[in-house]
Amino acid sequence: MLVYLVYAAVPVAVYLLLPRYTQRFSKKPVVLKKLLLIAGVLFSISHFLPTPLIHGQDTQFSTHFIGGGIFSGLVWLFIKKNLRLDFGPALELLSLYFLVSGLGVANELFEFAADELGFGEIPSGDTWWDLLANTLGALFFWIGYKIIER
Repeated sequence: MLVYLVYAAVPVAVYLLLPRYTQRFSKKPVVLKKLLLIAGVLFSISHFLPTPLIHGQDTQFSTHFIGGGIFSGLVWLFIKKNLRLDFGPALELLSLYFLVSGLGVANELFEFAADELGFGEIPSGDTWWDLLANTLGALFFWIGYKIIER
């Protein structure tokens, strides 16, 4: 039950709160809010996607690749465009890496806390696969973004 609440609450919170937060820093009207809508939809449906077994273990790789990595990429692009951040490809990639890593660690800590507090049995043996999938999803997003941007 907690999982379904998270998959609904996170996208709604990001969609409602992030534009207000970015506007505080940019002082200009928020643009490209549809990126957050797409990110939220991907985040929500990612839990229901089939995922490959790795070493016989269900790692939720697809969930983290899309709902972690690509979601983070779309949020990063929203922030980048609204704060009018313009820096070279290396710093772009580094800033995306920091965002996806921070969100990925926050997610893993949430899973750990939920498991320890008895809100559900969440296996923690796949943490490294989750973080790898998040990072690969963000890298996939960034490469696609750079190709489209040209």
